[in-house]
Amino acid sequence: MPKKQRFGMVSKGEAERAYHAWVAAYLGDDSERLWAFTGKNGAQRTTKDQLAANVATAPGSILHIASGLIRYEEGRVRAEPGNRVAGTISPQVAADRKKDIKDFLAFLNHRHGDGAVGRLRLADLTLLDVEAYNQYLVAKRFSVNTVGHKMQVVKRIVDRAGRQEYGEQELSWNWDSVDRSPGRAPKQKQLPTLEQLKKLHNKADARGRAMIWMGIGLGFGQGDLAAIRVDDIDEQGYDLRRSKTGIDRYGATPPGVWRAIKVYLDENPRPRGSALFVTRNGKPLVHTRSDSVLQWWNRLRTSIGETKETLDGFYILRHLGATEFGSREGCSISDMKRWLGHSASSSMADVYMRPVSPEHREIIEAVRKRLTGNGEDPQFP
Repeated sequence: MPKKQRFGMVSKGEAERAYHAWVAAYLGDDSERLWAFTGKNGAQRTTKDQLAANVATAPGSILHIASGLIRYEEGRVRAEPGNRVAGTISPQVAADRKKDIKDFLAFLNHRHGDGAVGRLRLADLTLLDVEAYNQYLVAKRFSVNTVGHKMQVVKRIVDRAGRQEYGEQELSWNWDSVDRSPGRAPKQKQLPTLEQLKKLHNKADARGRAMIWMGIGLGFGQGDLAAIRVDDIDEQGYDLRRSKTGIDRYGATPPGVWRAIKVYLDENPRPRGSALFVTRNGKPLVHTRSDSVLQWWNRLRTSIGETKETLDGFYILRHLGATEFGSREGCSISDMKRWLGHSASSSMADVYMRPVSPEHREIIEAVRKRLTGNGEDPQFP
């Protein structure tokens, strides 16, 4: 936002123009332009603020519209943790959308020349520009969902151009006539083998084991592990509202999960009301773009000799647990919805609520024995 600390005590119009020029340096130019060769000492680092002073931004330009969209999205960010409120978004979603806007602006600058987004208006955006961006995303091997999200950002910039402050601009062509190409299809999730799970369990410390079995037994992802507090779970059950969806998550705590949590708490006592897990520095596990669970998982995976090609990310434990839970006798759609923490469709039932396939039977039976057993499990001591 334009602030006097950056732009001085100037008029609102001057501050707005200075702000959009500043945004241009952050979003509209390739990183190579941040280097300049000056003086006798050779290469000198040029700051983004210095570069912004030379960037011209026309009112109503695509950059002007995009920076306004960023400010709007940042104004909708809700405090975390907290319940989801209609019209708000999480800091992670805001950061992702800002990145999507930046990618589109960078593409236009590459296509039309440095600083183009600061002078191009909506009427200058052609059907070929949009289709070329779509093809660029496909060529980058982005998934169907990622391509869809990035193209939605382009449409939001187009729609926002119709606002009065941008001159009520309109496209000269029909958006629905864009030829769209999907991204790559998501690859089928490959569940870990029993041998891989044993190695993960044995290599992890008490904290890591608790997170592993909460991922399997409760379906918790990184955000859930960051949100759950000491008072939210005990030997009898757990109760956690997912701020992402607003759907109640509750149920009985599997004995195997509580056993892992109990060992962790005995070694690492946590005060009542505090987060169950924090980083080594006492920070939240996940905030904005920082994900310490992902970093821990990558190190653990490497330590047992696996790679991302042979063993998926931490979220694969949620898929493993959902496969076990969905294959239980009498499991219903409502049970699956509560366990997952979001609405379970018929397609979700097709994925999880069916008999276990032969290739997964060994690990599902071992996981079920661990989760439901009250004593020590020789496979996962």
